[in-house]
Amino acid sequence: MERPYVFMQRALVTFKAAGLHSPLAGPSQEEFWLQLWVERYGALEASLFTGCVKKLAGERYFPRLHDMDEAVQDAQKRLLLARRRTQEHRADCHEPDLFDQANSKRRVRELIEHLEKKFTLAAGQ
Repeated sequence: MERPYVFMQRALVTFKAAGLHSPLAGPSQEEFWLQLWVERYGALEASLFTGCVKKLAGERYFPRLHDMDEAVQDAQKRLLLARRRTQEHRADCHEPDLFDQANSKRRVRELIEHLEKKFTLAAGQ
């Protein structure tokens, strides 16, 4: 994640805006909390972290580290499962050969023969 400190500050603001009472008493504890979260979750993808923050903002209490760990693991499992399903889908769906030259030649020959028979019979009557 690029600029993880900014993301952590936004997460704290999001939690406060959601009405979650912060157990942090004062700016020094907030600074400690931000530093701890940067160390712990700074390597995550920004979209993954933001999704976890949105999920936790809907809870009743201010998230603990345990809550964030659970949310991150759940999001990573869902992301891994989605990637695996996409790969399986790609492996199952083989692109059809859109132009089979031998089969096309055979089919054209059959059509020509059919039309020749049809028009020779019609011309003979």
